Amino acid sequence: MGRHFAGYGFLSAFARYSSGETITGYVRNAKTGEDFCSFIKQFRPDSIPNYVVTAKVSALRQVGCLFTPSPINAAQAWQRGTHGSRAWSLCGVNHTLSSARAMDGLTELLTAPIQPWDAVICTSMASREVIEKLFARQEEYLAKRLGASRFVRPQLPVIPLGVDYVSQAGHSRHRTEARAVLRIEANDFVILFLGRLSFHAKANPAPMYIALERLASRHRVVLIECGWTANNQIAQALAEARAKLCPSVRSLVLDGREPDVRTRAWAAADIFCSLSDNIQETFGLTPIEAMAAGLPVVVTDWDGYKDTVRNGIDGFSIPTLAAPSGAGQRLASRHALEVDSYDSYIAQASTAVSVDIDATAAAFKQLASDRDLRRRMGESGAARAREVFDWKVIIKAYEELWRELAELRRAGEPSSDSPQRTSGCWPARPDPFELFASFPSASLSARHVFIQSPGIDEAEVVARLALKIAMVNVLPDVSPALLLDLWKQVGNQGASTRDILQQRPDSVAALIIRSLLLLAKLGLLRIADPA
Repeated sequence: MGRHFAGYGFLSAFARYSSGETITGYVRNAKTGEDFCSFIKQFRPDSIPNYVVTAKVSALRQVGCLFTPSPINAAQAWQRGTHGSRAWSLCGVNHTLSSARAMDGLTELLTAPIQPWDAVICTSMASREVIEKLFARQEEYLAKRLGASRFVRPQLPVIPLGVDYVSQAGHSRHRTEARAVLRIEANDFVILFLGRLSFHAKANPAPMYIALERLASRHRVVLIECGWTANNQIAQALAEARAKLCPSVRSLVLDGREPDVRTRAWAAADIFCSLSDNIQETFGLTPIEAMAAGLPVVVTDWDGYKDTVRNGIDGFSIPTLAAPSGAGQRLASRHALEVDSYDSYIAQASTAVSVDIDATAAAFKQLASDRDLRRRMGESGAARAREVFDWKVIIKAYEELWRELAELRRAGEPSSDSPQRTSGCWPARPDPFELFASFPSASLSARHVFIQSPGIDEAEVVARLALKIAMVNVLPDVSPALLLDLWKQVGNQGASTRDILQQRPDSVAALIIRSLLLLAKLGLLRIADPA
């Protein structure tokens, strides 16, 4: 998926081009942390990577910003709230915006403790407009339903995805070899599509096939589709479409999962084409990869392609026409009710997007007939890729954003929500002993008295604590040694909860209380009702 390529591209580029010496990963466990550090050092041997595990999330205070390769979510904001709203900034990046999960995740931000020093990076102007519409619709609903009048949105800066310019620019050196391996003649005009081969979820190839068949009446045309299909049925459907719509075009289908095969495809091509027509697309990496490779591009005037390709300069932008607002509510309702799957939903939506076939054919004809035009557009695109989309440039933009978020965090209104006061600020994740206070007969008080059970010696305490049903092993902050020490402290004379806590001023009171109750559960202590 494009987001996987983008995530790998970002992290490898950040390892190489970030300005700081230390790169910190936020990981689930130490094993993943070591893997993260090894990954970073592959690209930057002199770096000093480290990591923070989720169990020690408070260490993000020293880092200042948590970036995730997806939109920020409500859970992250609630988790931060337990350490103070200004403990660190949250920053994410959008990918697809058409799934129910993505839309729900964004609208939920408006009722979560999101702050002005948080951000969702939008990869294109089109994607930012989608997010702003989702926010506006949710705000309108909350105003009508609850009378809400104040909403806090995250920042929505537009920063495109990046490309490894040097790597892509080097493909042209292999042109002669690549064309020889693929048996492409010198006068063949080669069009490349690279990416997922999916007519329902990426780009319906019908307009491209039809336009290429027209071109084939004047030129020797080779179409390379370098990618991968989700299943054999999709591959067969594409083969049937090619046989019907562009029988005069020589077609090569290559496995785009293989790096060497992708390199050969880039090197052999004369132009690149991607006629995306799907709402799941928000940016599109392959056109800027093509520009970096020095290829003129023919793309639809659609989503993020609008920001990347300059019509008539780097290639041609093909007009698209979609159904008007109001024509798709039934599609949305069927998907919301789970009558239709996500794949079915985006497929149905794509059928109501028309791509100008005549304009596509005209673009192909111009490029096929004019070698100098191909050269000029390829050079313009390569310069744009180097100056605007190279990861060196994009990483600087990310770091500048994070500095701006830090300034907003420092300059924000003085916060009264210290970690101690906000430990219960997550409405849906309360203290279980508060939420379920109606379950027991009573709650432990400071006046309850604990006393050692008669006939129990130290060996018996150790033996019972070692039982699996004691569940000491599931308590992250409790050890058998602590429990044994606490049992000894209580003694056979007994002590109130208050007295026990006062004798342990350096211990966490909640931990001691839970430990006392566990000792009582195991019959090692008795509890006397308060007088």
